[in-house]
Amino acid sequence: MSNITIRKLTQYSYSDYLMLPDKNRYEILNGKLYTMTPSPSTKHQIVSGKLYLHLANYFANKDCFVFYSPYDVLLPEGNEEVQNIKTVVQPDLLVVCDKSKICEKHCLGSPDFIIEIASPSSPSIDYIKKLHLYEKHKIKEYWIVNYVRKEIVVYSLQENDEYGEFEIYKNGQICSSIFTDLTINLKDIFIY
Repeated sequence: MSNITIRKLTQYSYSDYLMLPDKNRYEILNGKLYTMTPSPSTKHQIVSGKLYLHLANYFANKDCFVFYSPYDVLLPEGNEEVQNIKTVVQPDLLVVCDKSKICEKHCLGSPDFIIEIASPSSPSIDYIKKLHLYEKHKIKEYWIVNYVRKEIVVYSLQENDEYGEFEIYKNGQICSSIFTDLTINLKDIFIY
């Protein structure tokens, strides 16, 4: 077995990302490399699976597509070449309604809707860094799922292209602000 060393760079791009070893999962946020948890917990997987089933059923006969991790989302800052993009994320779940953004191995540009299941070991990534990143890239709706607290925090992009006041759901039904007839009962998600 060979030992692969990751080059230490001050700024990482998509081309650097593609050269990383497969033994771990990675994201690049504004040029900075982050190593992700290699294998999510059982609770994470159950919640992710339940949410995916709800989304897949809802979007089954619609012109939007549901993807789940690992699936790369490249968020360019402008018109840079794909290999020079400095932000590559792997949201737990995402919905893309613009088919032109869907490429063979990634989504190029902002999805309409992203769900991140917060990792207890690094909550600041989802609650702070990705929140600002997704707002900057005009992700219309962003849910942060916390399976430890059994709650979902919802951010919706407002007319001024900023997230308004967030809503926290701990029970009952959660309703999407952009897909107005999409509702999910939390008791169906937090079963474990």
